[in-house]
Amino acid sequence: MKMLGVIERLTKIGCRQQLAQWATSHFLDHCGASSVFIGHGRMQPHFSMTPYFASAAFPDVLIKTLGIKDQLLTLPLLNESHQAKSPVMSDLSAVSDEALWHVLFRQKGFSTVIGSTNVEMSDGGMTYVCVTDPEIARNVNHHDALRQGLSIVTSILHGVLNRLAFEENLQNKSTSITTLTPREREILGFIRLGKTNSEISYILGVADSTVKNHVQRILIKLQVSNRTQAIAKIF
Repeated sequence: MKMLGVIERLTKIGCRQQLAQWATSHFLDHCGASSVFIGHGRMQPHFSMTPYFASAAFPDVLIKTLGIKDQLLTLPLLNESHQAKSPVMSDLSAVSDEALWHVLFRQKGFSTVIGSTNVEMSDGGMTYVCVTDPEIARNVNHHDALRQGLSIVTSILHGVLNRLAFEENLQNKSTSITTLTPREREILGFIRLGKTNSEISYILGVADSTVKNHVQRILIKLQVSNRTQAIAKIF
């Protein structure tokens, strides 16, 4: 039940400040972790990452090294999680190599690190979550539950961060674009992810005709003739 509350609050996030409040007041409390890092970017065609939130205890040096553009050096367990398609846990006491992130995390006194990645196959968009020393990880019997819960959170978080990035991008666009209603912006975000009208209507719980009408209004406001042109005008 507590996890459901964490997820429910996550779906209501509308800005970075609310994301920070959710991460510190709900997510960290739920898993009893010492720190968390949340990033959003792309795996392909070129790796990039924008930090959306990092706890005070998370190694700030690691965040600064994101400019290296080499996920093997900077982001713990990113590739492992991506390949496994699920969260991956690492016991630092059992690690013998001296990768950059291993050194930085040992200096902070962390013993357990979990990396979780959600990648959108259509465009390479990615959300990454790194959690340190969650209390539940101390019990081997709870490892599967922890990974499953984190996998669900990362998947939902991916949609939330896509929406936040979309909203932030709109703020820098022309007046014609910012005249879109919140619902129209939300639908345009789903269109960007390749969702059909039927899929969008199912996700939002509205009729196909309602989504179709919204799409038509979006095209008119953006002064374009199709969905592809609408996305191209935004991005």
